[in-house]
This record gives sequence, structure tokens and C-alpha cells, in this order.
Amino acid sequence: MPRTGLAPKELRRRAIEAAIHRIKTVGYAKLRVTDVAAELDVSHAALYAHFSGKADLLDAVVGHWLDVSQEDLRAAVSGRGTPEERLENWLIQRLRLKREAAVKDPELYEAYCHASDRMRDVVQRHKMLWRDQIAVLIVQAIPDIKDPTHAARLVQSALYGFNHPRLVLDDLDTPSDEVETRLRDVLHTLIAGLRVAS
Repeated sequence: MPRTGLAPKELRRRAIEAAIHRIKTVGYAKLRVTDVAAELDVSHAALYAHFSGKADLLDAVVGHWLDVSQEDLRAAVSGRGTPEERLENWLIQRLRLKREAAVKDPELYEAYCHASDRMRDVVQRHKMLWRDQIAVLIVQAIPDIKDPTHAARLVQSALYGFNHPRLVLDDLDTPSDEVETRLRDVLHTLIAGLRVAS
């Protein structure tokens, strides 16, 4: 393994930071592992020891962004309010994070869209984590629900238009308040239906 003078975790962290900087500067499509290596003043072989290629480096960038976002979502799960209010807050928070990222960091958001389009493992893992968090809140909101995982999948499917990164982009011209009101209406209808069905 090439020597860099950096611990593996530190090299990986710096590579992700450098990749984020380059994506913001030149766009995700022009990201090259060799350019990131040059910015870090290490050989490209040193980076290839940690990332199998551009796709792997992009996955790491997207994973980093999703991990940071997850911290905000985790707070919504354990926050104040009824379980239904917390589920609503969780869904609204996720929508806001995506809309904000699409506006403030369009190139990074495009990298996320790219990973979602290709159903990369990093996105699939987070979708499962989100489904599990939704299921926890549904069980708290509807204690006698028979299959919380199925209910969580229904919620994810019904709210697809508010979740899919490309559809979030399509809705950016619509005022946030209007989009969030629609999300709340759909969620309240779903919860009412799940209560009746349980």
C-alpha cells in the first residue's frame, strides 16, 4: 500500500472533503480521482487503495452527505410531540434537507441524484434506515398495527413524489409551504387509513 503519511481514516476523510470541493468547483461529472490525489499531494495509487474508482469516491461523498443529514433526522425521531407529529416532522425535515441541498449545492445534489438513479448501495442502505425509522414512529402512533414494516413501505411509496431526488428538483419552483402542506395532507390520510386497517 502506498505511503501517504496519513492514517487510512484521515486520508479517506480528506479525500471526501477534497472531492466535495472539486464537485462544487467543476461539477460531479468532471470529478477525477487523479485530481483529488493531486489536491491532497498523494499518488493516485494511494487513493485507489481506498477507493476503487470514481464511482466509489462519489458513493463516499454521497454517503457523507446522507450521514450528516441523518443526524438531523434522528433528532426528529426522538424529539417532542406525539408519534404522528414526530413522523410528520421527520418527513418535513427530510424534504427540507433535500430542497435546501438542491438549491445551495446543486452539483453535490446532482451526485446524489446520480447515485439514486443507479440505485447505488449507499442510497439503498439509507432508504432502509429511513424505512426503519418510519416503522418505529408508526408503531408508536398506531400500537396495534400488524405489520409496521409494510406500513412504512406504504408511507414511503405514497410519499415518493416528496422523496425522490429528481422529483424534489421538479418541485423547486413550488413554494415550500405549499409542498409541505401537500405532504402533511397525504400523511394524515395515510395514518387515518392505517388506523382503520389495523
